[in-house]
Amino acid sequence: MLSIGTFSRATHVSIRALRRYHEQGLLVPAEVDRGTGYRTYRQEQILDAQLIRRLRDLDLPLSEVAQIIEARDPDLTATILTGHRGVLQERRAEVDRSLSELVGLLDGSRRLSTGPVYERPQRPDAVVLVRGRTPESRFEQYFAAAFERLHQHIEAIGLVPGGPGGARFPDRHWDSGGVAVEVFVPVDTAVAGRGVEAGRLPVGRLAAVLHAGGYDGIDDAHAALGGWASAAGVEPAGCLQELYLTGPGDTGDPLRWRTEVGWLISPEPSKETL
Repeated sequence: MLSIGTFSRATHVSIRALRRYHEQGLLVPAEVDRGTGYRTYRQEQILDAQLIRRLRDLDLPLSEVAQIIEARDPDLTATILTGHRGVLQERRAEVDRSLSELVGLLDGSRRLSTGPVYERPQRPDAVVLVRGRTPESRFEQYFAAAFERLHQHIEAIGLVPGGPGGARFPDRHWDSGGVAVEVFVPVDTAVAGRGVEAGRLPVGRLAAVLHAGGYDGIDDAHAALGGWASAAGVEPAGCLQELYLTGPGDTGDPLRWRTEVGWLISPEPSKETL
């Protein structure tokens, strides 16, 4: 029998990960001391741990890893990995795009691909919203879940949507590991519900730029606003805001997505706002 520490060193799987795999039933220790919770493993479990580690190195979701471990079926394994290959190819394409952008930034050949910055008034429209905090790497999943909750609430209450949804980012200092987010949908009358708040958009004047295309290039819009603010000598009065004029819910073609990225440049009232 191997202690969890020895088993961890033998398999190159962290003790924290082994505990998580135990809790999820993926790799259950041979014995667990009832008094101390001390875990021990059999030598033959080393192969299972190595298999799990290699599958996780491919970023295969734990649910699919569990299917492979439980079934011990080469055909099922091949099917799952074939499906996952597409995900890996997309990530490789993203890495290639990032490398190309880095080269352009380093040699000065890359230019921001956004339209001109413009100003417009923002009205105190009623909204329903979901507040939370999420790593930047999980924006897509978080936003999808938040908008699904909001639209279910709107339908259940019988509210009337008043325009495209959006998101606001209250943090003045961006921390990609945990970003405060307020996802909202304008409605005729704001009514709160379980996990959903009622509020209003902050009124004021908005400096904005239109971003065309997928969200992987939206940094250009934020950078364009920063450059405009510097040139104009303006210090934004409110937080960053994105309005999804056309998005995944409207079309599956990212080239047709349109996002307005903006900053409030006049003071926003403190009452009845997000």
